[in-house]
Amino acid sequence: MSRHRQPWNWSLHLAALVLFGLALFTHGYLLLAASLILLGAGFFELGLDGPPDNRWFRFVRGGVEWEKNWSAAPWNRVKWSRLAIVVLVGGLSVWALWTQELAAVMLLAGFAVLAWVVRQNRENGIDP
Repeated sequence: MSRHRQPWNWSLHLAALVLFGLALFTHGYLLLAASLILLGAGFFELGLDGPPDNRWFRFVRGGVEWEKNWSAAPWNRVKWSRLAIVVLVGGLSVWALWTQELAAVMLLAGFAVLAWVVRQNRENGIDP
């Protein structure tokens, strides 16, 4: 489990997720195979040098820390409800990409942007 929490491995997993979304949207089996290969490669010990200090790897380090904190948290009502929401949104995203419903994809992207704006506002002291 600790191998995949390295910044390079997490980057491979995010790239695999993007390729999986493209594979669903285009119904491309080669993209699906490429995404599965990247996902599998992300579980190996890569032995690469430390990642450079740039915006992408700061984002990845934040994601790795969030994942560590989330997995260490106890299973309570809040964690179960967040997991249910993620599974529901993930299933809806898979359906929207597979059926190529652009309106549903854009609606999900719009909700993601609105959630990000609400989070930024709360961090800046603005309570909606």
